Amino acid sequence: MHRRLACRQAPLLPLPPPAAVLTFLKNIFHRPPTAENFADMVLDALRRAWPEHTFTLEREKFQIQQSGGLLINLHNIYADYRRADPAMRRQQLDRFVRGMVSAGSSEDVYEEVQGRLLPVLRNLSGVDLMRIEAADEKALTDIMSYCPLSDDLGIALAIDSELNIKQIGDDVLKRWNKTFDDVLQVAVDNLRHQAAPAFHEVSRGLFASHYGDYYDAARILVHELIWQLPVGAQPVAMVPNRSCLLVCGADNEAALIEMVGQARRILFEESRPLSADMFVLTDKTWAPWTPPGEPGRALGRLQRELLASGYAEQKQAMDIAQEQAGTDVFVATHTLVERSADGQLISYAVLPRDVHTWLPTADLVLLSEEEGEDPLIVTMADFLEISGSGAKRLPYVLPRYEVVEFPDAGCMARLRARATSMDAVNV
Repeated sequence: MHRRLACRQAPLLPLPPPAAVLTFLKNIFHRPPTAENFADMVLDALRRAWPEHTFTLEREKFQIQQSGGLLINLHNIYADYRRADPAMRRQQLDRFVRGMVSAGSSEDVYEEVQGRLLPVLRNLSGVDLMRIEAADEKALTDIMSYCPLSDDLGIALAIDSELNIKQIGDDVLKRWNKTFDDVLQVAVDNLRHQAAPAFHEVSRGLFASHYGDYYDAARILVHELIWQLPVGAQPVAMVPNRSCLLVCGADNEAALIEMVGQARRILFEESRPLSADMFVLTDKTWAPWTPPGEPGRALGRLQRELLASGYAEQKQAMDIAQEQAGTDVFVATHTLVERSADGQLISYAVLPRDVHTWLPTADLVLLSEEEGEDPLIVTMADFLEISGSGAKRLPYVLPRYEVVEFPDAGCMARLRARATSMDAVNV
């Protein structure tokens, strides 16, 4: 008699719907390349499209150096490439490469480009970062023609074309025999007539632009667009990236809080970030502004987080530049912590004794006299006042101070008289 072996069959699971299967397969087969593979793709495309130049890929910096001096940063285009529809990615990459080749050509005469001049907003610390990475010792004002809108945001000029947005500098203005203000007036007027108003109401009283041409932020300069929105007598705006202009009224607390939330998402999740500054419009002039109450606290927190992120990028670039130059300078960290007493953010930087230091601005400076001992904590304002010429301001948009020698005994005595603590500082 044979014993029949029983085989246990796993219970059958229901098949997923066809749409779910297609989505799964699409995610598998249309997954965007890694940053490393994308950089290789761009490098190969540039070499084929621009054979008269050689190109060097700096993987750590995620940028490509062209033999003619053009520096191509890949962060923004990679972010756009990842978000693009898979069917459009190759077209987007080809357009980017053709735009780079076009950007490397010489500018046309003024009369030929006058109708294509447009204003652009630029994050000045971002431009400064590229200068640091390229080891360019020229001042920012020597490599970029702009007028400031805030400490970290500048208005620049560009020639718009189908393939690229080409920024122009003082050398071009001199060749044209034009002043910056003359060309800016033409550029703003061109932008004024480029497209019909395109805003939608995100929430009650908060409006966001949706032009889709990378000039949304620059439309903050077209004042009549702002006054046409139903936001009251005191319009307020933010430009978190080039593709977004947010507008609401200064007296609408809920809209202001929502505006800060929208700006936070765009600044930390989308490409081409610009600024966490908030501006208020009076007549024809924008000025940086901080609202009272909860909106002001939310804005301050966002600005502190963005500043810490900017300093981290600056430090990384400076550390690499120091290593490549063979110099030995301590680039101090801008550290952001949350105060346990009330949840507010507070920043500090450490200054060690007998170490050549580049010190970032922060709420507090921790002077470390001896290893293992508690540092002396003072406010940045007190440190700069008492240290005097011992802290020399360096030529960067995000401020840093060069400290070659630790404060002497007299300075330290005065600083001890003003010593504070993390919890005592009001921010």
